[in-house]
Formats: sequence, structure tokens, C-alpha cells
Amino acid sequence: MMKELISSRLKSIDALRGVASLAVVVYHASTALEVLPSDARWFRIVYAVPSHGHLGVALFFVISGFCIHLRWAKHYAQTGERRMDFSNFWKRRLFRLYPPYFVALCLTMGLVVVAYMVGVSVPLMGVYPEPRPQWMLADFVAHVFMLHGLHPTFDMAGGNGVYWTLAREEYFYIMYWGLLAARLLWGTNKSLVGVLTLGMVFPYLMSFVLPAESVWWPIVNKSAIVLWIQWYLGFMAVEAYCGLKKLPRWCYWGWLVPVWVAAAVLSEHHAPRLEPILWGLSFFTLLNYCVQLERSGRWPTHALFGWFSKVGVFSYSLYLVHNPVRGMVKYALGTIAVTNTQWRFWLTVTVLTVAGYYAGRIFFHLIERRFLTPKLTGASPVIFKNNPQMEVEAGS
Repeated sequence: MMKELISSRLKSIDALRGVASLAVVVYHASTALEVLPSDARWFRIVYAVPSHGHLGVALFFVISGFCIHLRWAKHYAQTGERRMDFSNFWKRRLFRLYPPYFVALCLTMGLVVVAYMVGVSVPLMGVYPEPRPQWMLADFVAHVFMLHGLHPTFDMAGGNGVYWTLAREEYFYIMYWGLLAARLLWGTNKSLVGVLTLGMVFPYLMSFVLPAESVWWPIVNKSAIVLWIQWYLGFMAVEAYCGLKKLPRWCYWGWLVPVWVAAAVLSEHHAPRLEPILWGLSFFTLLNYCVQLERSGRWPTHALFGWFSKVGVFSYSLYLVHNPVRGMVKYALGTIAVTNTQWRFWLTVTVLTVAGYYAGRIFFHLIERRFLTPKLTGASPVIFKNNPQMEVEAGS
């Protein structure tokens, strides 16, 4: 099953998915440990790599913009027809993504209920005010309808903090229709300016409404409006891939990626409003570079890249379940997970990472793969009229 999926998809996109998901898994495994075993500079430098794994989310958003817009861009490039079938779009999205999410949600909220009933003191219980049962029920309902991204108590709850990104994805899908209309009316460049402006202005406008200490600021700063630029850059990348737009040459320069990354790291402390944009540009350039390599037949054939592509196929499952599994394994380890030495620290990180990885594989084979039918994912090869050599599909 997995080999068939890989053969009909862009390997570069799946490899980037795999890297993004693994980065998030390692991030949660390394930052789950409350005490670092060393203050040595070399350790801090090494630790900085996994502790920035959360940036896999920004890479996911860029990839999402590429893949979600692919179907329309591909159809428009082949036929010149602008119409989008709204009902078919939502049918494919819901069938592909919602059932695995709902199963994972029921499992994680079940863990929340069990922890409450047996009186286990775990961080996931601390997000609920009293009376906790009522807040837990409201949390579950909010997550069922993907409304949790609109409330600070629920945004990082649901028994699994990573669900916040899935809410943003849902909002991106809703905003896609307005974006597509703007693209047809004004073109991609003016739409880019609009998305960029909205993302910059929105927090500024909210500063007139919210005090600096408000608990709503995380919702604002990680809102779909602020992060939309990352999704839109993927939108632009796929238009270039389909021959609908010509990007400047620098958009494909692989050596420029670390330059953008350095600028993004600096912006974390000196210009935080630019951080989403700069990380978006980092992964936009990386995606273009990788897709161009594959398009020109130069994608690496090393086994490591093949493995990343395979991980990319079940990256959604990996993303859904690794965090609660990490929590359960850490709890089961007990005092063993007290990382007061460096070797115990890295051993625990490895155990938590491996546990999350295999949990994702199991969840994929038991649940997610049932919703990967070619009819709904568009996994069959495609040939562009002006690019007959491009006989691959990015997948959903």
C-alpha cells in the first residue's frame, strides 16, 4: 500500500513532510524533560537543534498551501477553467482528514477523562478551570467542530496540544475561497501583498482591544491570519510548479535557505512580527529547491531520502498520536526519565522519539490508510500540457 502511494506522489514533498513531522516528534521528546543535564555551551548548541523542531509546523503550512491549491492549479493549467467544485473539495478534505483526527481526539480526550477519574496529576489537566468536567466536555465539543483555535483555554487542550495546528489548517481551508477569488481578480502578486498586510496589521489592531497581559495574545499571534503568509507561499509555489506563474530565480536557490533561517532566528528576539514571514520564506525556498531537483531528475536516490518520503506518507498519523504516546511513555518510565545525566537525557529522548514514531506507523495502518483512496486523494499521475515530463502528483 505505501509503495503504491509513494510511486504516484512527489517524493520531494513527501520527504519534506517526513522531515517536518520527525522534527516535531523530536522537539516534543526533547522539551518534555523538565531539567537539562548540562549548562555547557556545546550542549546548549546541540540542544538548540531539537528544541527548534516546532518549526516543522511552519514547513507543514507551506506544504499544505502547495498541496491544497494543487488540484485547482493543475486543472486550470490543463483546461483554463477557473471554476472550483466547493462540495467536492470539502468532501475530499473531510473524508481524508477528519476521521483519523476524530479517532485520535476520542483517544486523547479519553486519556484526559481517565486521568481525572483516577486523580493523576498531569499537565494536560492543568488547562481546565473548575468545574473541570464541564470544561472538559466543552473542550471536546470545541475540538469536534474545530472551534478550539478560537479560545485560549481549548487551543492547546484536547489532550494533545498539536491539535492547535489542525484548527489553523481548517481555517486556511475556509479562507482559501476568498484567497482564490482574490487571486482571480487581482493576481498572485497583489494577493500576496494583501495576505502580508493582513498578517502584519491584525496584531497591531488587536493591541487597541487587548491588554498586554491578556491570555488571548497567543491566539492572536498564532492566528490563521498571522500565519496565512506561510500557507500562501505554498500556494504561490504550486502555481509556479504548474506553469501558471514565473517566480524569480532566487526562489529556487538552495544556498539561500540558511540565509533566511538566520534572519528568522534573529527576528525571534529583535523583530517578532517578521518571524512568521521569514520562516515562511525559508521553507518556501526549500520547497521550491527540492521540487525543482525532482522535476529535473536530480532528486537524491540515497536511502535516507527514500525513508523520509516513506515517513511523509504516514506523517499525518505520526503528527496526530506521537505527543500523547510520548506523555504516556514518559509517565511509565517514572524515575528513569529523570535526566540528571547527559546519557540518560539523550537515551530518554531516543526512547520517546522511537515510541512516537512506531505509534504513528501503527495508527496509519489501522486507521488513516483506510481514507487514502485514489478517488478522493487524486493520487493518479498527471501530465501537464506544457510539461509532459512532469508525470507525478504531490498527493493530498
